[in-house]
Amino acid sequence: MEKPASLSKRQIQNLRALRKKSGRSEQRQFIVEGHRAVMQVLENGVLETMFLVVTAAYLESAHDKEPDSMMKLQSGGSCPVYQIGERIFQQLADTDTAQGVLAVCRLPEPASVDALLDGKGVLLAADRIRDPGNLGTMVRTAVWFGLKGILLSEGTADLFQPKVVRSTAGATGVLPWLETNLKSFLEQAAERGWKVRLLDSGAGSVSHLSAEPTGRDILVAGNEAGGLSGDIRDERYQRLRIDPAAERSPISSKPAVESLNASVAAAIVIAHFCHP
Repeated sequence: MEKPASLSKRQIQNLRALRKKSGRSEQRQFIVEGHRAVMQVLENGVLETMFLVVTAAYLESAHDKEPDSMMKLQSGGSCPVYQIGERIFQQLADTDTAQGVLAVCRLPEPASVDALLDGKGVLLAADRIRDPGNLGTMVRTAVWFGLKGILLSEGTADLFQPKVVRSTAGATGVLPWLETNLKSFLEQAAERGWKVRLLDSGAGSVSHLSAEPTGRDILVAGNEAGGLSGDIRDERYQRLRIDPAAERSPISSKPAVESLNASVAAAIVIAHFCHP
């Protein structure tokens, strides 16, 4: 592989801007950082990769230890590869221990309401999920189980911010997505025959294991601390809870933890609806 060209000062400025949502919106681009995530994006071939940025140390390491990775980089076709110094790369990276490779990808366009509600499948709705790690893990899980799409309520973390993208492990952009007024979307979905399931262990909830998948199901996961928004707690929607194991710890008759992590709870229910 020939030595890559260098980035211009303007290109470096644009990359710095992509760390903010305003920059991503203006340029319609975002960054995928880290070796595994970048390789997965290249392998998936779903996102439009504008160009790659690498350091000399990364190229040397990948050439010696992972020749297959170098083949992926070389087979990028029209996707340019640029090289920059370690210090500048660290300024662009979102991690303290940067791996020396990132991809700049085109922001995928949001899906339409009709595209998401036509046909069958399982949709995951994130209601004010603010923790980037939780949202990224939910996306990764949704891709693993082949969901139809991802819904993001107002107040949910930006799907394309670096920490969320990193947590998806290369799954960003694989599924259709839509940031929307969740109350309005769920009402439209219910009118069109979709079954809305709220992950809510409050009064009136039933075990997720007793819920019968219909083939047109929307699973709604709420905020890590506050749970679901009040305006979507509609009595028409089914409430699902995840019960702890029947056998308790010998030191207590109650679970030793108050609740499950939001992304873990979502994964458990997704698995049930995808493998009933």
